[in-house]
Amino acid sequence: MGIRDRTRELVKAELATAILEVFIERGYAAVTVDDAARAAGISRATFFRYFGSKEDVVVASVESAKIDYLAALEALPAGKHFSGWRLLRAAIEPVVETATHEPESLRARLRLIGSEPALKARLRERRAANTEALTDALTGHVDDELFARVLATAGLAAVDIAWEEWTPREGADFRKIVDGIFERLEKAGRIVNPAKQAGAAPQRLC
Repeated sequence: MGIRDRTRELVKAELATAILEVFIERGYAAVTVDDAARAAGISRATFFRYFGSKEDVVVASVESAKIDYLAALEALPAGKHFSGWRLLRAAIEPVVETATHEPESLRARLRLIGSEPALKARLRERRAANTEALTDALTGHVDDELFARVLATAGLAAVDIAWEEWTPREGADFRKIVDGIFERLEKAGRIVNPAKQAGAAPQRLC
């Protein structure tokens, strides 16, 4: 990506953040494109140079939070064996960190998205890209690509459940919720794969 493209992405992210605050304050449906542009200090024409619709603003605000799954995995100690679930938990640590550092703004954004079916639908469309990114990060750390894809799909579903549990509960600890879900996943893996408990060579499940 060239300097011009990077600059455009930075401006787009800043505009999305400013407009999102207006959506949260006034209500998504109550804010027109003109209102959004005015709040961001830009013209209507400039708004449409960066966003095709109000929905695009929310999508851009989500996409601006880059999650580097691979870097999180590469930070693990070298030479140690980790189960699939442990690798997956390490990969999504940046998501947990975001919730830990910016809980109130993130909770407000999630509540906004949850209140608007159109926004939820748009963000569901991004799931394939997220799954692919997480699968790619995991592929070099597990036995095969199919297993990586299974883990990635399960992991993002687990994060969705964690968001649903965390968002309505003021003061809830997102990290504890995520860790509790992963403890249950590991327990389920041991039930399905009893050979690991008997000391036999582990199968590929987890």
